[in-house]
Amino acid sequence: MRGDLLSRFCSRAARPSAVVVTLMVLTSALSGCWLAAADQRMRGKEVTAEYLGLENKSVAIVIFTDQALVNEFPDARAEISGFLANQMRSSLPTTRLLAPKDVIAWQDETINWFGLSESDIGQHFGVDRVLMIELLNYSTTSRGGVGDLQGNIRATAKIFEVDKLSQLPAWRGVFDVSWPKDGPVDVARTNESVVRQRTLEMFASRVTGRLFTHREMDRPIRTRE
Repeated sequence: MRGDLLSRFCSRAARPSAVVVTLMVLTSALSGCWLAAADQRMRGKEVTAEYLGLENKSVAIVIFTDQALVNEFPDARAEISGFLANQMRSSLPTTRLLAPKDVIAWQDETINWFGLSESDIGQHFGVDRVLMIELLNYSTTSRGGVGDLQGNIRATAKIFEVDKLSQLPAWRGVFDVSWPKDGPVDVARTNESVVRQRTLEMFASRVTGRLFTHREMDRPIRTRE
């Protein structure tokens, strides 16, 4: 009799209680969620392209801005188109890009070129697409103070499909990029060249990032040197 009672007691003691079982299930579920979240962070989030019409196409990058900005920043068109071209070559390997310097030289030599339609420009260069960047602002100094540096590029980007002879863009994006993102930095901590380069890199990445499907990794953004 005593042996039977002891056996039943040990048998019950060996069984996990409902609370223990629930905790085990919850722990397993939370562990699974954590692993899934960690895997998602490692793989990054998928960013779907807003426009996919650049694959195996030739493209001319055209920077349009007013003469006052060109006078203040003579290299603005070359810098913006150059950074964009480099980023596009890396992210869109099948896209063929017209040399930006050829476009700028044509702009400088052609009176009232901006009176031409994007289709006319594309036909002149013999390309399939025209990426028109309407530059609204390009600066490296903050409005808050003479000694503060903060780059800014504000622009509208449009893609025109030359073969369709349409006056309407096939894609349009509005961009307002600043670096450092969290505010201006004193000239004692950095210099204008660094600010300009970081701003150009960010702008080129933002524009190109909308033109191909990719995964964007979760990583801290470098906002200051």
